[in-house]
Amino acid sequence: MTTTGSGRVASSSSSPGTPEAPFPGTEPITGFAERLLAVIDEGRRTATYKLAVLTALMDCCGEAVSNLGQAPTELPTRAIARRVASVYWPQLRLFPAPGRTVELRQITTKSAVVIEVLRTAFQALPNLASWEAAESELPHDHVGQVLDVVELTVARYPLVRLQTVDGVPQPFLYELDWGENVTLAQLRAGSGAVVRLRTGAGDQLIRLAPLVRPLIQLHWLRMVASLNNLGLMEDDLHRHLFGAERVSFPPRLRADLARLQDGACFYCGEPISTSAVDHFLPWSRWPNDAVENLVIAHPSCNIHKSDHVPGPSSLARWADRMRNQGASLASLAAQAHWRSDPERTTSLARSLYAHIPEGAPLWDGRNVVTGARRSELLGLLATL
Repeated sequence: MTTTGSGRVASSSSSPGTPEAPFPGTEPITGFAERLLAVIDEGRRTATYKLAVLTALMDCCGEAVSNLGQAPTELPTRAIARRVASVYWPQLRLFPAPGRTVELRQITTKSAVVIEVLRTAFQALPNLASWEAAESELPHDHVGQVLDVVELTVARYPLVRLQTVDGVPQPFLYELDWGENVTLAQLRAGSGAVVRLRTGAGDQLIRLAPLVRPLIQLHWLRMVASLNNLGLMEDDLHRHLFGAERVSFPPRLRADLARLQDGACFYCGEPISTSAVDHFLPWSRWPNDAVENLVIAHPSCNIHKSDHVPGPSSLARWADRMRNQGASLASLAAQAHWRSDPERTTSLARSLYAHIPEGAPLWDGRNVVTGARRSELLGLLATL
């Protein structure tokens, strides 16, 4: 594989072989997709950078296929940086919100290095619709300086952190030869830094792109709406049509669930002062507000768990509660005028865990991630 002077990936003319399954013992696309869902969920925590980099990886793979359509095995960090710049450029325009225009935030912290360096270029050429057009108009040195900042930032943070679940490395897309302290000089050494794609990963990204891209864009939209306090009509309509994960649970229901758990967080077991109601089976997998699917957790544990599928320790506690406290759950639901549906909830749990690929990452507490073993998981649900 070669690169052009502008950092684009040049297509390889090698003939394609049969991509190996990235996860032995699993159907490749299913296993890959499960890990990709975990990456997307992690990518909407504090910034849109990871979502931008995942989009860039898909685009770079699609742009660099061989003559026979096979994905590349390596992607230069410069090429990834160019695609990230291309993704963000149109988003630098002021957004016309009701009664105001908004310079959209894309990160929870004050410093947004990639956005800031691109904005300096955008302010000089606000009428250009794309980064590619800006590259042809800006002085060559200025283009290089902007891409240097984007490339170094992308290499240090989103690329290093992308393949993690709650901080635990789960590499499945690519390998890197550097960490977060890499310098631009180190990236420039030799023929330049490259992301080495794992066997079959590039082709999987290309195959799944039509499904993954709309999901990334939906998460991106919601995160930007939240960061900028924008009550977008799309979100309102989505809630109207399909419900919402975050609802106002009755105070009595919260209090009774907390008492049922002896005032402790369901996930870490520590006493709770402030609490969050969490959907044990992630809402993103199966929207289910039945009381059997609700647990009380620390807000921080709830954030860490997010939409991840709970691991065996958490599942064992949940199954034990279903067996031993089912009547109590139904009673407190009735008193709070809430829904109880143990049969449906149990069926959804069996469905979720029966279709988890072997080895898929499961969340089992703050910064604890384990590989799925279906027989173990289904065994925990066998007596429900």
